[in-house]
Amino acid sequence: MRGVASGEQECSHGSFIFNAETVLRDNPHLSHTEHSIPGPDNNIITLSVFEPNEPSKAPRPVLYHIHGGGMVSGDRFTAVTPVIDLLKGIDCVVVSVEHRLAPETRAPGPAEDCYAGLVWVSENASSLGIDPAAIVVFGVSGGGALAAATCLMARDRKRPAIPIKAQMLYSPLLDDRCESLADQQFEYGNPASTAWLRAIWDLILGDARGSEHVTPYQAPARETDLSSLPAAYIDAGECEVFRDVAVAYATKMWRGGSTCELHIWPGAWHGFDMMDDPNMPLIHVANMAKANWLQRVMRSVKDE
Repeated sequence: MRGVASGEQECSHGSFIFNAETVLRDNPHLSHTEHSIPGPDNNIITLSVFEPNEPSKAPRPVLYHIHGGGMVSGDRFTAVTPVIDLLKGIDCVVVSVEHRLAPETRAPGPAEDCYAGLVWVSENASSLGIDPAAIVVFGVSGGGALAAATCLMARDRKRPAIPIKAQMLYSPLLDDRCESLADQQFEYGNPASTAWLRAIWDLILGDARGSEHVTPYQAPARETDLSSLPAAYIDAGECEVFRDVAVAYATKMWRGGSTCELHIWPGAWHGFDMMDDPNMPLIHVANMAKANWLQRVMRSVKDE
């Protein structure tokens, strides 16, 4: 997908540079601050906060953004502008977390970073000007796995209590086993093939990939109980390896009594909706579905 670039580096798929300056250039209504917090392994986690320049009389909802890149590349600025585009018309704050990457840090290390960042955001809601009951956790691709794992951690650990409002798992990488029908169909010749996916999971998990030792915090599809989770939006393309895993995860959420809106986009591949192609109307349809869902969940908080 288009957004796999880091910091000042140019993306190999185009002349895109991701940093705070480019985000603010595209979004002059926002200001940017950074916070460095202690991580779970004596590491430092950096959080970028983008907030509207206009003051607000009430605490704002917040979108907690976890970037894509398969947990092996990218940074907190990767493709954050398209995410901010989805939030047009919503008076909210965006917090983007810089987590460690595999293979230098194996799972669940990156998820632990994301959870630690979320705890900090919740505990510092007042100084950030956000509503602690209006947190939406957002993750794309590898970030979708981390978003799902972060929500599982928040549910399981309970202390501190983090009342996550909702989670958006955008074409998420969830299952290390790579055994679905989609995995069989797209073994090769796909923008994100099963062969590529296995290589990514090898970097994330090492020799543990596919074994009984993998935990839900490492690969969220391993969780059998998806009850008591925040409402979710999950999507994937019909022609990508994450299709069946997305459906299975949504089904387990429904079985557990959790709420999930699921979209499988016909004929679409991984990351198609981050393209800028006016000849592909489905891009607009998919992005409007995400934007409308975010409008509903983030605005409903003010009405409760």
